Amino acid sequence: MENSLKKVLLKRKFSSVDYMQEMCHCHQGAIDSLIVALNEFYLLSPRQRDWRQWPKSDWPETWGQRVLENLKGTQSSLEKGIESYKNGKISTIRSASGSVHNIFRNLDNFGWRWWDYLSSSYKQDFNDKLVVASKMASNVVRELAQAWKSEDSILKESITGKIDEEDLTRYLMPGESV
Repeated sequence: MENSLKKVLLKRKFSSVDYMQEMCHCHQGAIDSLIVALNEFYLLSPRQRDWRQWPKSDWPETWGQRVLENLKGTQSSLEKGIESYKNGKISTIRSASGSVHNIFRNLDNFGWRWWDYLSSSYKQDFNDKLVVASKMASNVVRELAQAWKSEDSILKESITGKIDEEDLTRYLMPGESV
């Protein structure tokens, strides 16, 4: 696929409702993973270890009360933002996507110690889903704010994530071809 067409199709993709809904689904997946991990921690945590002696930022309760609630609030904003976007308003989805884009900066305020008491697959699942949502949110923010660092940066998989040229063909307009 020619790079000029690929750029056009990526711009359409990253500003499409379908892509935003996929991002929203990935973010919800991270929330679901966190809920499962918290439940598992409470079921399996060693009873002889008093995790309340840890710094409060490491507590699973802190994650449940602060991180989980913040993620749920962001999820609600994403859902509202998508609905607003369908009606021509971009500021809500751009703002909510910005929150997802910056999520790991926000998580730096919390300790991850409680995760160490679970199988690593729980943390990996949560992290993987949140990384995908964050990468997608970055693409949405850059496209809606027209904030690509360079004209060709939209073509760099290190920035956007994997580019599937076959998938991009669904963003062709009538009369356009590869």
